[in-house]
Amino acid sequence: MNEKLGHQAPKRLRFNRYFNYIMIRGDLHYCVSHDFVYNEVEEERKLYNAEPCYYTDARYVSGKHNYYKDCHLFWSRSKWGVKYSLTLKTCMRIIRQCRNIPVGTIVDIKHDWYYTSKKSGRAIPMGYRFKVKKENLFDPKYEINMKSYSRDFHCCERSQKLTEALRANGFIVSVSEGNPDFIMSMINTAHEYCTGQREADKEAGGQIATAYGHGMMIGFSSGDNTYRGYSYGVKSVLFDYFGEFNKWSQCYEIDKTLPAEEIVEILLKPRDND
Repeated sequence: MNEKLGHQAPKRLRFNRYFNYIMIRGDLHYCVSHDFVYNEVEEERKLYNAEPCYYTDARYVSGKHNYYKDCHLFWSRSKWGVKYSLTLKTCMRIIRQCRNIPVGTIVDIKHDWYYTSKKSGRAIPMGYRFKVKKENLFDPKYEINMKSYSRDFHCCERSQKLTEALRANGFIVSVSEGNPDFIMSMINTAHEYCTGQREADKEAGGQIATAYGHGMMIGFSSGDNTYRGYSYGVKSVLFDYFGEFNKWSQCYEIDKTLPAEEIVEILLKPRDND
């Protein structure tokens, strides 16, 4: 990648306005409610160890355009049907005001259009590359205050016992109001529209819980329901380790009909070499 700073286009094609994106590549994500960036890998590490972090605190709201390895401080189409652009000076002010961007970070300021070279036929880079040189620190004091972390199962005694056993052994457990299975949610919406029986629909899908602690993420569902639409959760408690999770169908499994204490004992057992 070209590491040249400043304007990327030839002098004759440089513009100091009409910019549509401010983007940072890497592990940083943007918190729009408090105007700062955070390292999503480090916050996930805290989560897997049941520590207060960005993902347990309801006060912090993410930007709409956080992706796997990049985020946007500004996106001109962030509202449907609305498109506008910024001057280069405004973009630089947004970057300087945003907190916790590490010194040395390269920020890409881009247009929503480009020119094509007549000779090569290739797109000419039209953006501007800005390097952060000053610290602007913010130290959020995270809490575990999301309602789901104090919620209980209301439809499955077995799942509730497992929830209590996990919490007693250093895990944090987030329990949903219903089952966010994609297919079930569509069925629920149709039933609610036709019959108004919203609570009955919730009971039909059951509830799920996602627990974190001791470097693990754990998922389980009430009764014989799926976990997030995965049939693997019908009969099993699913779990995986930090940095190794791919999808719920590729996790470790424990028979969910085992006593809660036995399931916790298996989870806390020293890990064998895979």
